[in-house]
Amino acid sequence: MHADYLIIGAGQAGRRAAESLRSLAPAAQVCIVGDEAELPYDRPILSKDALFNVEDEARAFIQDRDFYEHQHIELRLGHRVRNVDPAARQVELANGERISYQKLLLTTGSRARPYPGPVEEGVELLYLRTLEQARQLRSRLAAGKRLVILGGGFIGLEVAASARKLGCEVTVLEPASSLLQRVMPAAIGEYLLALHRNAGVNVCLDTLPSAIRRGAHGLIIESSRGECVADEILVGIGALPNVELATAIGLRVENGIVVDERCRTSDPHIFAAGDVTSHFNPLLGRHVRVESWQVAEHQPQVAAANMLGSEECYAQTPWLWSDQYQCNLQTLGFFSGTGPVLLRGKVEDDAFSVIELDAEGRLRAVATVNQGRDMAAFKRLAASGKPLDAAVLADSATNLRSLL
Repeated sequence: MHADYLIIGAGQAGRRAAESLRSLAPAAQVCIVGDEAELPYDRPILSKDALFNVEDEARAFIQDRDFYEHQHIELRLGHRVRNVDPAARQVELANGERISYQKLLLTTGSRARPYPGPVEEGVELLYLRTLEQARQLRSRLAAGKRLVILGGGFIGLEVAASARKLGCEVTVLEPASSLLQRVMPAAIGEYLLALHRNAGVNVCLDTLPSAIRRGAHGLIIESSRGECVADEILVGIGALPNVELATAIGLRVENGIVVDERCRTSDPHIFAAGDVTSHFNPLLGRHVRVESWQVAEHQPQVAAANMLGSEECYAQTPWLWSDQYQCNLQTLGFFSGTGPVLLRGKVEDDAFSVIELDAEGRLRAVATVNQGRDMAAFKRLAASGKPLDAAVLADSATNLRSLL
C-alpha cells in the first residue's frame, strides 16, 4: 500500500492532522495507523465525563467512522508499527503489511509513567491514559469504594473529583509539600487543597509511597507517613513520550521528538506533532514539551500544511484547563517563580486570577479560577508583549480589554 501522507498515531493529533491534510489536499492519499482499535478520540474527557457512563464517554469521539470513509482517510487501527525504514520511506506493521509514504507524521503521543516502587505479585495498579483504561477505572468506581491516588497532579485531582461525585472514599498521596508545586503558584495549590478537602478527599502532602502489597482487608500502600488501605489504586505520576520509533530510526530525541517551529524532525521527510514533541516555541525562545489539548489540536494543522510545502510556524503561548467539581482552572504560560506575582480578585469568592510578570512588567503567566472569560484578554495581553502597570492589572475593577 502507498500513502502520500502517512500518520503514525491515531489520537487527537493524528485525527486533526488527517482532517487538515484532506482539507488542503483533496486528492492526496492519507492514512492513519494506530495501535488502539478505537477510532481517534480526545483525551481530556477521560478523567471526567468518561468515568460516569457510556453515554458521556461517547463525547470523546469527534468524528464517527462515516467521516473517515467519506473523506477517504484510510484507517489502520489496532495495528502496531514494527519498523520504519526512512531510506526506503516505508513502514512495516506488526501483521507484516508494508506502507510506503511520501511524507510521514509521528503523532505517537505519550503513556502513563509506571509506578517505580516494589509491587507485590498479583497486585493490579490502575492507570489512566487510554479509553480502555478509563473504562476499566469506571467499572471499579462505586459508592463506598476506597480509591487511593498516587500523585496530586492534574489527572489525579480530576479523577479524585470524579470519584467523589460517584461516592468513593478518596485519598491522594502527594510527595510534594503542596499541590501542583512545580507548575502552579502557591495560591492555586492552596485553593485546590481546600477545595478537595472540603469535598471529603483525604489529601496527604509530603507523603512518598515506598511499596504496595496485599493486606487482610485490601491493598496496602506503604509510605513515608505510614500505611494506607485501598480497594483500588490509581497511579497518576506523569507521562512519558512514546519516542521508541523515533529513537530506533535515529531521529533526535530529548524529552520527546525534537522538532523546530515548523514541526520538522531531523529527517526532511518526517514530521512530528502533539505531546510527543519537544518543539521550539518562538514566543518562549526554547524547546518545550506540553501535554495539552491545545498542542494536540493546533500543532498538527501546522505540520499538515508544512508536509504539503508551506512554511508555517507553531507559535502559541501554552494554555490548558482543568475542571474539578464546579471549579474551572485555566493556565497560560509557565510560572517561573522569579517575577512579581499579583492576585486579581478574591480567593474567598471562588473567582480570582494569579498573574506573574517578568522583569519588564510583561505578562509571563496567569492562572484563572472560574474566570474563563478573562482568559481571552490575558492571551491578547501576553501576545502584545507590552509592559503592564501591576497595580492597575491587579485591580479587579479594571476592564482587562482596556489594557490592550
